[in-house]
Amino acid sequence: MKNSSGFSLIELLVVIAFLAIILVVLVGMIIQIFIQTGISNEAYKAQDDALVSMNYITKELRQAADVIAAQPQSITIREYVSSGDAVPSQVRFYLQGTNLMRGQIPPSGSAPNYTYDSASETFKTLSTRVTNGANTIFTYYDQNNNQLTGTILLASVTLVSTDLSFKQDQRSKDLSVSTKVQLRFRKYNL
Repeated sequence: MKNSSGFSLIELLVVIAFLAIILVVLVGMIIQIFIQTGISNEAYKAQDDALVSMNYITKELRQAADVIAAQPQSITIREYVSSGDAVPSQVRFYLQGTNLMRGQIPPSGSAPNYTYDSASETFKTLSTRVTNGANTIFTYYDQNNNQLTGTILLASVTLVSTDLSFKQDQRSKDLSVSTKVQLRFRKYNL
């Protein structure tokens, strides 16, 4: 009888096929891990954008000295941007495509006739993920929590509701966030 050592061709083919199956399963798992990590990362970025944007809007609306314009897609206020300001700046929040924007115009001129020149407006992008489109962003209420509709009497605005939707990724539903802000200097029925 002949003594041979080694593996037969069939044994090698079975081992190679078995290793190929294991390799395909492992590669598939790794790809899924990368995809899920990307989705989670995009969702995290959307949540971070939502938090930062809403905190920014809430803080500034709360300290508004006056409401200058109130539209469903934008709001313009006057506020003391920093504690040392003697005169309020004009600030507006609005949607430009998918960008949530903040514009600020410093006062110019001398007291009591300050002016706000739109040519000197500076802009800051708060988020590039807003998906509201033509949907209402800002809703306005009076001091009795009655919604103001139609032509809004600016002196009646004491509460502003902000509703924003943020794109997370291609596969997930948009992240919707909302808040209501009481204008600190407009509440009279305490």
